[in-house]
Amino acid sequence: MSPKLKAALASAAAAIAVICAVVVITQIISSSHPANDSTFVYRSGGKITVRIDGKEKVITDLSAGNFKCDEENNRVIYTVASSRYDGLYDLCYIEKRRSELIEPKIIDVGVEDDFSVVSGKIYYLKKNISAGANDGCVCDIKSNTIETFSGNVESIYAFGASGKVYFTKMHGSNKVLYSCENGSPEEVCRDIVNIFCYNNTEKPHIIYERKSQINTGMTELYIAYDGSEPEMICDNTYLVMFDDYTPGGNLYYFTSSDESISWTAVISDEYAESDKSVIKPLRDSFLAILGISSEYNDAFKLWQEKLIRDEIRAALNESSENGEFSAPVFTAFAYNENGTHKVAEKLDPANVYTVSDFGDPKIIYESTEIVANQTDMATLVSIAQRSTMDEVIEYARSIVAESVESKGMAYAAWSGTGFVSYELEGYDNKKTLFSFTDNGSRIFAFVRDTRGELLSLYTNSINDKLMPSAGINIDNGISSYKIVDDAVVYMKADIGKNTGDLYSYDGESTVKLSNAANAFTVEKTGEIIIIKNHDLKVPQPLADYYVSLEEGESLIGENIIVSTFTAEEDGKTAYIAATENGNALNVYADGENSVIAENVDEILLFE
Repeated sequence: MSPKLKAALASAAAAIAVICAVVVITQIISSSHPANDSTFVYRSGGKITVRIDGKEKVITDLSAGNFKCDEENNRVIYTVASSRYDGLYDLCYIEKRRSELIEPKIIDVGVEDDFSVVSGKIYYLKKNISAGANDGCVCDIKSNTIETFSGNVESIYAFGASGKVYFTKMHGSNKVLYSCENGSPEEVCRDIVNIFCYNNTEKPHIIYERKSQINTGMTELYIAYDGSEPEMICDNTYLVMFDDYTPGGNLYYFTSSDESISWTAVISDEYAESDKSVIKPLRDSFLAILGISSEYNDAFKLWQEKLIRDEIRAALNESSENGEFSAPVFTAFAYNENGTHKVAEKLDPANVYTVSDFGDPKIIYESTEIVANQTDMATLVSIAQRSTMDEVIEYARSIVAESVESKGMAYAAWSGTGFVSYELEGYDNKKTLFSFTDNGSRIFAFVRDTRGELLSLYTNSINDKLMPSAGINIDNGISSYKIVDDAVVYMKADIGKNTGDLYSYDGESTVKLSNAANAFTVEKTGEIIIIKNHDLKVPQPLADYYVSLEEGESLIGENIIVSTFTAEEDGKTAYIAATENGNALNVYADGENSVIAENVDEILLFE
């Protein structure tokens, strides 16, 4: 071989090596690109596309919906209208195997639309046609198995890696909770009132209430962590603040005494004791020479009067048990990973303004006391005789309301050995909105102006002894706000415009984040998203989106269709933007924007 030929071949080999290296690097970059780490389902031009790790597959059945992601197994599960059963669905999935997406596969047919994906397993309800009820089923795609763990299942509450599943059945009007582990269903308890499931948390758990077996109108409160047996939190619960609960934080609830739920705390029942001995008279016991004696008539009248009073008592008791009115002498508790703590006494749950999610349990409420009232049972009987029982209840409700006297705003907290409470001076509860920082170390108070349109921001710090400081005015003219970790982000409206400047206050200093913003939002990661140039004159409102960074604000995208913007906990954001060439699906991650697909109508799933 000639030297020239050897040199040419060497040069060609080197060039090929460089090209291969470039291809490999490009593939690595492409596969690791944030846009390709996401799972999408989107609708485009009358078809539905599933995208996993940059690979795509079209679903031809346009009835497909209710998409859920099993990220661990690169899988998307969904339902389609059943091909065999009217009003039911077929459960299907698509997954990535090796480097491609497989064709859609059916898991089961004739199922309900709702299902759960937990630790790689799929929990769902399958219609048992012959029984006229639903079977509870779990599918493990990896092992290609489907197990029916129980029949006549109403709802499934599945969570955690243990594989233990909770579910409910209806026994007549009684909701009964069961658990199933290793194929053996067991009854947990009856008379279930509420049940909430928290799957996607560090410690998956359910919280549920059952009717109290001792106290009418009260509940028993339980919590069950994955892998553990249920634990009773309280056996005399009046109200639970489920809407204010964040998994891993403080769960607030209220207990009551007989006085709390009884109208007798305000209205005197002077016949309560004497009526216990009044019974229906028997004619034979009052016979006289000339017939029935006058004593019988007197006894019968007394018994009829007692019946009216009993009817009033029953109506008022039912009204109280339904929470329509009560005396404000409840006790507030908080449950967290450290146990149960008393937070405050003699308050009304209806007058609680805010609680702290994390840290030492804290609460802000209106302090009240009951003042004397002259209303008695005889007054209620008089109303019942000339009107209706509804009028009696309405009158009793007004008497309870008039008997409660406000003592101003109060703050209370669990101190480690007991609870402490203080007056929270300087605030009008009718004009003020309260919030704690996430760790509960500071109070933010937003006071409405005289027109009720704009807010003034005040703050109270909380010292090591859990005592709040006096309120300090931070800013005025605020149109909206959001607590972010241990700071508050707020917007000050521009006079006569639909824009404003955005600020952040962390308890020490105020920082301007942006100007000429139309709105802002805070995502799960704590990132502050700023919305500008909001155009409401188009069929689908558009806006430019920015993310707030320490060094300023960074553009996410322009002409974003507002209704499509969504963000995930890993910080990635997806949206559809209006462009000259149609609506484009985009992903923004790590400061970089990538176009995923053109002519997209709707984002059905983004994980």
